[in-house]
This record gives sequence, C-alpha cells and structure tokens, in this order.
Amino acid sequence: MDVNERLEKLEQRLQVVEDTEKIREVLARYGFNADLGRSTDWVGVWKENGVYDLGPEHKPTGHDGLLYDVITSKGHKSIENHSQHTVVNHFIRIDGDKAWAEAYSIVFVKEGDGYKPWTCGYNHFEFERQGDGWLLTLRYRRPVGGDEWGGKVIKAYLSE
Repeated sequence: MDVNERLEKLEQRLQVVEDTEKIREVLARYGFNADLGRSTDWVGVWKENGVYDLGPEHKPTGHDGLLYDVITSKGHKSIENHSQHTVVNHFIRIDGDKAWAEAYSIVFVKEGDGYKPWTCGYNHFEFERQGDGWLLTLRYRRPVGGDEWGGKVIKAYLSE
C-alpha cells in the first residue's frame, strides 16, 4: 500500500471517529436538555420528521409532535430540574450519511436526600448527517424486561 492509499484510509478512519463523537454529543445534548426542561433545544437534536417510538400507542412525530409531547407530559414535567437522563453502553455504527446506535437508558430522579431510577429502557437510535453534524431520525425505546426485550432490539450489533 502506498502513502496516498494509507493516508486515504487514515482519513476515512478519522472521519468515523469524529462522527462517533458527534453522535455521542447529540445523545448528551438530548439528555441535558431533557433534564433542564429546555424543550425547544431538546427538539433541536431531532430531524424535522423524527419519530420517538415509545410503543404502539405512543409515537410522537416531527418537531411539533415531539415538542407537544414533552411539554404536555405530566410525567416528564414532574421530573425536570431534578432528573438525570443517562445513556450508557453505546454501540454506534456509521454508514456514510446514516448511523445507528443502541444503548441502555436510565433516568434517575432525586427523591429526598437520594436518587432512584425512574425508568430503564433499551434503545435503538437512528441518525442522519446534517451538514457537519448529526440529527436523530428515530428513537425506538422499550422498557428493560418488556415484551419486545431482545426481540426488535438488542440485535443489530450482534449481527456484526
């Protein structure tokens, strides 16, 4: 392999690393904005036609639907400013201008002098490149141990 080929491969690998970090940042901004009640900033990490699939009966779609859902959710409003949205154990894969990630999510809530888990879920996220960054197009979330646990989720990374 000559120097030009090596340089091209190195640039490709560096692009994947940079894209992976940008996607981690999207997930961090998602959580911080949710915790602080910054609803419009939270919606800003989504593509205009993004879908948050929380189950057959609950799929807010598009910026207006997502914003309406987070603003009117009594559950979410009750934890803002004393919660910590945490996404852990990321599997992030880049494929050109599209990417996916799978991860656990836990929302911790302050209760008295301590903290306790409020929700625990498994997530499949999909992203599209937008300029120099990435936006969410889909978040598919199911509770840990639920009916779809290990069915529609927890499998993309296993097939690699």
